[in-house]
Amino acid sequence: MEAIPEEILAKLAQAAQAGVDMGSPKAAVTHMLGQGEKESILYFYKPGTIEFDFDKYESAVKEMRNRNL
Repeated sequence: MEAIPEEILAKLAQAAQAGVDMGSPKAAVTHMLGQGEKESILYFYKPGTIEFDFDKYESAVKEMRNRNL
């Protein structure tokens, strides 16, 4: 699996610090949209589709928590 970009981990950490329920991809995406983070959100979509990649999201959240960001 590819390495998760530091920028994505930082955006997830900011959402977590803001009190967003990180167990809910919808809540995290809504928060990021509110922050104007359209490009960061696209990272979580499967290439060439409009399908959200829940595994990629969960992996990124796990990595962010493991790093204690």
